Amino acid sequence: MINYMEEVSFSAVLHEEDLDGRPVFVADCIELGVSDFGDNVNDCLSNLKKGVSLLLEEAPEKRVLLKTKEPVLVTRIVL
Repeated sequence: MINYMEEVSFSAVLHEEDLDGRPVFVADCIELGVSDFGDNVNDCLSNLKKGVSLLLEEAPEKRVLLKTKEPVLVTRIVL
């Protein structure tokens, strides 16, 4: 049985994009496929946390996707 009040952690990948001539930060939760953005890194991560929280409220069964203890490797590959 899943404890829905249990603290969870997730991986986030951030990158900067141009939105109508101004920079915005975009964060992606790798495990859940959730993305959000903000004008700065703090806003971006705060918005991503809210998005992940909303998803887990509506679809608590998705918490199982966050149970991995192994870190996700994020790297840049140059060809």
